[in-house]
Amino acid sequence: MLRLSPRRAAVVVLGLALALGLLLTQLDLRLVSSQAMTIVAAETVVQVPPDDPWSDVWEQADAVEVPLSAQQTSVPKGGGSIRAVTARALHDRDRLYVLMEWADATRDMSAIAPQDFRDAAAVQFPASGVTSVPFFCMGQADAHVNIWHWKADWQADIDSGFVGIPEAYPNTAADLYPLQDDPDFYPGRAAGNLLSQTERSTPVENLVAGGFGTLTTAEKQMVGGRGVWRDGTWRVLFVRDLDAGGDAYAKFAPGRTTNVAFAVWNGSKDERDGLKSVSQFAELQLAGKPEAPGVRAGLDRTLVVVIILVVVVGMGTLVVAARVERRP
Repeated sequence: MLRLSPRRAAVVVLGLALALGLLLTQLDLRLVSSQAMTIVAAETVVQVPPDDPWSDVWEQADAVEVPLSAQQTSVPKGGGSIRAVTARALHDRDRLYVLMEWADATRDMSAIAPQDFRDAAAVQFPASGVTSVPFFCMGQADAHVNIWHWKADWQADIDSGFVGIPEAYPNTAADLYPLQDDPDFYPGRAAGNLLSQTERSTPVENLVAGGFGTLTTAEKQMVGGRGVWRDGTWRVLFVRDLDAGGDAYAKFAPGRTTNVAFAVWNGSKDERDGLKSVSQFAELQLAGKPEAPGVRAGLDRTLVVVIILVVVVGMGTLVVAARVERRP
């Protein structure tokens, strides 16, 4: 029978505990953890229409209800009129499709008048290369985020044509504007400011941020999508290639898991800027075989469980042996 002095047994037990801790850290496994909300992007061989959020193809995607709350972290604080959003996701190994759905009794698609505010929605991901979960409100300096922001007024520009001041206020009197076709008189458009454009190809703005006050239009605008309001419900679809290139943008791959957060603005409740409904980060898992498995993906989880059990049993045996040694 193994007989160790209490001191030696204590040293061995401490060594095994440290080894177990290192193993769990290396594999990013936790013995006790809270249950994370997971949205699974199933792999589909059926073509997903990029301009139809009400397509029947979404019947094959699992729906997850994500709770929302008012934004209470940064000024202006408030919002929260939308209490939950239903999220779905699909991928076809080339593109990721994310669908948001929520109840809204009014369709607010204009922000021309100073008293009008648009409906809007956004999804947020950690930027490529981020090793920790960022702060859910715009990330932080050492953990940037990539945000896709759909705007209902941009959607109206695409669906119905751009609406300016003359269309919004038909009885307004205006003086003659000289050289109205000269781009030098439209510095916002000449500078590429997306808010100044009158012709749009997508209702979604691609943004990057690394903390409050850093939200910036991304250099690449490659996120597509469409929002359609039907019978008191918005459905907004976001579409992007899995790999957009560059560390500033989120990167996706079959078999990998990242994080995702959601935000909704209700225009009829005067929500804009920080006045909105937001969620915490949830997990977004792209179903499929990993393309480049690492240490964690390559090690069979059954073997990990066996190793943990052996270590725990060994520690228990040594403790019992030490107690036996103490007996006269």
